[in-house]
Amino acid sequence: MAKQLLETPEREVILHKPGLTELASATFACRKHEPGVRMGWGVFIACWAAAAITALALGRDVNPDLRNYHYHNAWALLEGRWNIDLAPAGMHSFLHPLLDLPFYLLTTSPLNGWPRAVTMLQAGYLGLLAFLVLAVTNVACHGAARRATGASLLVALFGLTGAATLPEVGATQNDVQVACVVVGALLALLLAASADDAGEGRRAERLRLLAGALGGGAIGLKLTAVIYPPALVIAAILAAPQARARAVALLAAGGVLGFALVYGLWGWFLWERFGNPFGPFFNNVFRSPWFLPENPSDLGFLPRTLTEALLYPVLWAHRTEGLVIEPPMADPRFAVGLAALLLATGGEAWRRLRSRGGLTGGGATEDACAGAVPDAATRAAHAVMGFLLVAYVAWLSTFSILRYALPVEALLGVPVWAAGRALMLAAPNGRRRVERDLMSALWRRGAALCMGAVLGVCALVTEYPDHSRESFDPQWAPRSSRAVGVTRVELPEGSLVVAAGMYVSFAAPFLAGREIRFVGATRWTVGGGAAWDVGEALSMKGHRMADETERMIREHTGPVFVLVESPDVADDGPSLDVHVLRVLGIGFDRASCRPVLNNLTRLMQVCRAQ
Repeated sequence: MAKQLLETPEREVILHKPGLTELASATFACRKHEPGVRMGWGVFIACWAAAAITALALGRDVNPDLRNYHYHNAWALLEGRWNIDLAPAGMHSFLHPLLDLPFYLLTTSPLNGWPRAVTMLQAGYLGLLAFLVLAVTNVACHGAARRATGASLLVALFGLTGAATLPEVGATQNDVQVACVVVGALLALLLAASADDAGEGRRAERLRLLAGALGGGAIGLKLTAVIYPPALVIAAILAAPQARARAVALLAAGGVLGFALVYGLWGWFLWERFGNPFGPFFNNVFRSPWFLPENPSDLGFLPRTLTEALLYPVLWAHRTEGLVIEPPMADPRFAVGLAALLLATGGEAWRRLRSRGGLTGGGATEDACAGAVPDAATRAAHAVMGFLLVAYVAWLSTFSILRYALPVEALLGVPVWAAGRALMLAAPNGRRRVERDLMSALWRRGAALCMGAVLGVCALVTEYPDHSRESFDPQWAPRSSRAVGVTRVELPEGSLVVAAGMYVSFAAPFLAGREIRFVGATRWTVGGGAAWDVGEALSMKGHRMADETERMIREHTGPVFVLVESPDVADDGPSLDVHVLRVLGIGFDRASCRPVLNNLTRLMQVCRAQ
């Protein structure tokens, strides 16, 4: 995808507009002497290598979502378990498993015995994201996607080292993969604008269709990406030099096609099986009897007041816990980046007011070699900032969960750069030639230094959240030489295993026996997405998922087992798993419990149900 996006002509200035021919000639002449490294396989491998080194330093991924559903869902799809089991991973069983397949296939191959190799391969996603972000910053900084400079590298590093992005390197949350698709769509829109400038209308149309397909496909891969298509629409409008309505139409057509190609078969299966193409999600619209009429979502991170919403990025610029992510963290990048976005917008407005000109201003056309900003770069920066603003507002009002804003964070360096550029170019047009040359020289030499200083300060303040990483040689984990190591447990033929809780379904592939079935017993299974206690859960039962779960357990004639993280909690203890089992009328014999040894969690036992 990266190679296809970057195959664009080197001409990024507008040739077909009258009055810019001299600027074009000067710019082409100057590019022979412009610094930078050509984007290619060497840069991509360097990005991958940097990501792999970071992933190895962080350790092996054991995050809760991997234990919850990422591993189980891929296994269930490939092994045809949907006609055998019933939602062992709760509502997360219904999420599209496509992004989970590569990790599952790696860990079921001989490479599972090489956990560092698996982690390095998984780090390739962040390597690809870094490559795509660098291409976007190239366009925003100097107008040429295929030429990376030290300045554009610093702009890219500003966001790529953020608290949402860096901790996910080599992990399985799939937010990095979604960010690759979204940033790829934005890059396609910027390259489409460059193709328009070069008079290549057909190529521009194909790129906008590709951008739409990537944006729609991102939603199909992970529903939380629904916040990004509106932002891509704004970026398409700001990036297109002309025919903006056609650009949006092409983007929308590609979006519909991309979503249908990625999600169509999975959505049709869920519709046929459960009466809702999204499983339990959006059931307030589809009204499937299998689920409660709600859209289960985590609203605990949303700002509670308008004032808090306006100040939200400032709040997690210093150490907080449970604000936009559960673990403690601190990161000023959103505060700095969004403040810079407002500053850049104000500086650009002031410059245009003083110059009474277009995007390039009055003095930009006079001396291209002296450091004037190409029109394509300025327009690209505006498009990226428009994308960031709309995506951030949509994220803030929908989720406010930091890792879902990963594409936004990855590009936050662009408004920081644009703010400095806007301030430097906001000087009056009547400035003498020598003053303009001096300012251009200062801009070229000082911008990278300023960007590096801002990045350094943010790096010193940042406290990265703990995303559950373990050493590759843990003292407590059996089979520590594997990426996923779980000791197989033999169960009697025809057993039914009740997966109690949210973080146990990963062990399902390792419970061996003929004709074993699994059924989920989570809070959602009984009470839906609402908060509840035992009495409330009992009153909420009645939707088909709860009824079918109870029926499978009640009518099963063979042995019944409970797969649970913490079986030693007293009956009146705080364990949510025990409460769910009580609601379903299940007890278990603690004396019969035996450990399921694994290297993803310390707590896992399978017990005989009563």
